[in-house]
Amino acid sequence: MEKTYFLKKKLIINHEYGQLGNILFRLSNTLAYVLEHGYQVEDYTLAFCNYHDGSSNIRFFENYFQFHFFEYPRPKSLLINRIKWKLRDKNYRKIKVIENFDPSYDLSILNPASSYQLKGFHFTAGELIVKHRRQICQILDFRSSLKSPIDSLVKKAKIKYEVLLGVHIRENDFRDFYEGRYFVPVNCFLNLIDKFQKLNKGKSTGVIVCSDSPKILQEIKGRLPSIIIPQGSVAQDIYALSQCDYLIGPQATTFSSWSAYFGNTPLYQVTKDSRLKSLNIFKTVSRLEPFSPFST
Repeated sequence: MEKTYFLKKKLIINHEYGQLGNILFRLSNTLAYVLEHGYQVEDYTLAFCNYHDGSSNIRFFENYFQFHFFEYPRPKSLLINRIKWKLRDKNYRKIKVIENFDPSYDLSILNPASSYQLKGFHFTAGELIVKHRRQICQILDFRSSLKSPIDSLVKKAKIKYEVLLGVHIRENDFRDFYEGRYFVPVNCFLNLIDKFQKLNKGKSTGVIVCSDSPKILQEIKGRLPSIIIPQGSVAQDIYALSQCDYLIGPQATTFSSWSAYFGNTPLYQVTKDSRLKSLNIFKTVSRLEPFSPFST
């Protein structure tokens, strides 16, 4: 049963950066700490416009006000939500700011008796992420209207195939990100798909592919006509990957790592030199840390 509190201690996230995957990482770690220590959280980043159509991330979530910020526990009144939104800069000027860019910074070192404003992307809640995974995923669940077409797509695929492999191809920004260190060419993904199918010899394998490049999706569709491409938003891509049995995605991305966390799905993070020798290399996510989502 979900705990309820009369809460005054808060973690505040205000004026931060990142698109949906980064925001989910940061908010999930914050929620893990909040659920463990009886805090409130207010995250104003979800209301920021991050997409080409000018829409905000908060539209993706089932349980939160469409045009304002994210807070947990969710207030009963939209008016309270709006008042806090208007006073957000004034109200929290005196709260201690924790500014950090170290991927291994653990929120557990904070004194769980004070309020804080978290500034930066790199915060982790360590093993609390696993302890509270089910409730975090319920809180951050996507809207039913977004999930419904993906559920239908996956249901049809699972009737046809015994195993579903999800593949996340990060194309556009990864060509230049860290001088292309984490960029994985399409041919490498195709080789990994082929090897995965061989390792599942005797089982029919369906492949769901998501990418930030429509051009790449068309190229792969031309070379592998049987692949499945979700047609929808970034949230629908994340959800589609989470419903697969296995996931392959590049290192240093929160997108497919969050899918693996949400679906509790084994993930293999790859580089251009990766070779898939065994299914044992797929691991479930045990920590949500940028660049290092797995425990050692």
